[in-house]
Amino acid sequence: MKIIQRKATVSEIGLQRKFYNERWRDLRFANRLKLARCIAILESVHSLGLREPRMIDLGCGSGWLTAVLGHFGPTVGVDLSDEAVKAATERFPHVLFFQADIFSWDHPGEQFDVVVSQEVIEHVDDQEGFLQIAYELLRDEGFLVLTTPNARTFYAMAEETRSSWSNQPIENWLTVPQLRRLLTPRFRVLEIRTIIPGYGVKGTYRIMNSIRLNRLLKQVRLHRWFDQVRLGFGYGLHTVALAQKARKRA
Repeated sequence: MKIIQRKATVSEIGLQRKFYNERWRDLRFANRLKLARCIAILESVHSLGLREPRMIDLGCGSGWLTAVLGHFGPTVGVDLSDEAVKAATERFPHVLFFQADIFSWDHPGEQFDVVVSQEVIEHVDDQEGFLQIAYELLRDEGFLVLTTPNARTFYAMAEETRSSWSNQPIENWLTVPQLRRLLTPRFRVLEIRTIIPGYGVKGTYRIMNSIRLNRLLKQVRLHRWFDQVRLGFGYGLHTVALAQKARKRA
């Protein structure tokens, strides 16, 4: 599957800003999928062993994850939606928020130890450009923690389930190999894994997510082991990547 990259027009950016202003207007509780992604992100940050890392959350939305990260080091959130940024600034005063289209943002280069991106790269046309910005924001040998939907799993969903999953202006889902290829020119990939099993009904997903099989495994207390097997083979709903900024070539 070929990844098509292009830059959004000014009018398209305006429509996207309007959509996200409406999306983030009201504070909502995070669901269990967001909780699982948050745990995965925090696990990745914790694994780095950094003390009070300076972090930036690209595409922070309502700012809830930025606020969590802000308890562990100085944190900045950036989002296209001005309403989201205004509300987040009021709700979470311990972190700093900026409203910007990151593709035209005069960003502070090489300032951060960790760039976090939760469910953002699939919503931009220029995914390579997005990763280039993440690269430029990082200090030498800094780290990127990124989550995104696993395209393999989403295309294994029933069509009606998949079509109702999101109504965002842009949906460019990536498979694990595609994400790895996008990361490799700028980053050293330390880990790519999938999280949250149990979604998808087509092809081999029909077997791996069989209700009867999983019920039986639960009875014999092997369901947690089987969850890890499924995730290890890439059957998770979301992909989590941990990567380190590659050294600049002399």
